[in-house]
Amino acid sequence: MHLFSILLSIISLAVPTLPIIEHEPYISNSKIRADRVFSITEDVNVPEKIDSASLGPRLSAGSALVVDAESGAVLFEKDGNISWPMASIVKLMTALVFLEADIVLEERVEMTEEDEREGGEDFIRPGESSSLRDYLTASLLGSANNATIVLSRSIGISTQEFVNRMNQRAKELGMRDTKFVEPSGLDPENTSTSYDMVRLLNAIRDNEIIADITGTHQSFIRIYPSGFSRRVLTTNHLLGSIVFVEYGKTGYLDESLHNLATLVSTNNGNELYIVTLGSETNEDRVQDAKNLAVWAERVYRWNL
Repeated sequence: MHLFSILLSIISLAVPTLPIIEHEPYISNSKIRADRVFSITEDVNVPEKIDSASLGPRLSAGSALVVDAESGAVLFEKDGNISWPMASIVKLMTALVFLEADIVLEERVEMTEEDEREGGEDFIRPGESSSLRDYLTASLLGSANNATIVLSRSIGISTQEFVNRMNQRAKELGMRDTKFVEPSGLDPENTSTSYDMVRLLNAIRDNEIIADITGTHQSFIRIYPSGFSRRVLTTNHLLGSIVFVEYGKTGYLDESLHNLATLVSTNNGNELYIVTLGSETNEDRVQDAKNLAVWAERVYRWNL
């Protein structure tokens, strides 16, 4: 036994110890925790809960999460690990994979009959063409399913290969409970969790193209051969409310009800990731997100 202990000591000296990252504990909506939704590279203060008795607002959503964007600390959670159909929030990952390919955004591509999908508004129709940038706008801002399919095929690979890239990217981002089966979000088998949706939002935080498109109320796209422009309105009605939206995406299927994944700023300039999945109506979805943003700003204090 003595010899065995000596051998263990020798091995421990020979093998370099791995750094152990310890996070300070903090109070979430209902418990003390020390976890972070995503890794951070520097020591960042976690918001301090100044009203420890407040457990959060009553929500219509079946799953919800509020995360401090700087520290990754969870400020509010409601069944954040439940698997849920993403619906059109899928389009955020489609855009990310598309933009990471070798593409020219001003290239014009014609839409075909094979690109048509049910649901959503057709801002661009078969036989018409537009720039890839405008297809991206129709997909992310207007949630057009056919425009999303054009994006996925425009990088020169099959749909299955594109989906494989989406799943690989999810794996790289630590989205362990996410599965993509097609690029538009129409299939309810595209599933994820509120936690993984925050990881996706965090991955696109520095993507100016996605943020610019999804952070505006409307945009105009150019259609050819007519040369006419068409207006694309956002599906995210949290925009223009009392909450300042930096970017985000909505989603709806009968199976998912009304989903939202978004980054917002508080009145003090602090940023929050808010995810609500399964709100009963569009109005409930907006109200859930507003209530969570207002609650977090009232209940937490950010220390510089």
